[in-house]
Amino acid sequence: MSHSTNWPLRSGTRADIEACVDLWVSACASRDGQAFDGVAGRARKKFDRSVSWLIAGAAGQVDGFALATAPGSGMPTDPSLAAVVGLLAVDPNRQARGLGRILLQGVSRQLRIAGYEQAVLHALLDNRAALALYEAEGWVAIGDSFSHSLLGRPVQTFARTLRSA
Repeated sequence: MSHSTNWPLRSGTRADIEACVDLWVSACASRDGQAFDGVAGRARKKFDRSVSWLIAGAAGQVDGFALATAPGSGMPTDPSLAAVVGLLAVDPNRQARGLGRILLQGVSRQLRIAGYEQAVLHALLDNRAALALYEAEGWVAIGDSFSHSLLGRPVQTFARTLRSA
């Protein structure tokens, strides 16, 4: 069942940055059971490099968002021409309702339209809900896992072909 009518998608703007950063910090704290210093600053830097940025929610409201950056903005081991889905967050009070899937599909579609043939993302291996979503949407683990530079937990790179078959 599609929930897209409940969450209109729109392009992000500079005026949305702080609401998105706040949502990212809140979603990460909910996922991790606590807040970590440095999360907001790391996220904020990505908005200046965005090549695709979708927000779910009416004007002035951010229920969730997805942001992708240009190839080369992720890990050195990422495929060289792959765009990087660097941020994907849903308000903790709105999770498990299909919004993450809507955002992931939307940002993937935008990247494909923009001419990118592949995208990557990096997921904490203990984030079971996210891993299930990524795998269900056709993202495939590539390479070896590595330690998250801020959290010290195992991370896996996932890639997905975006061009139409």
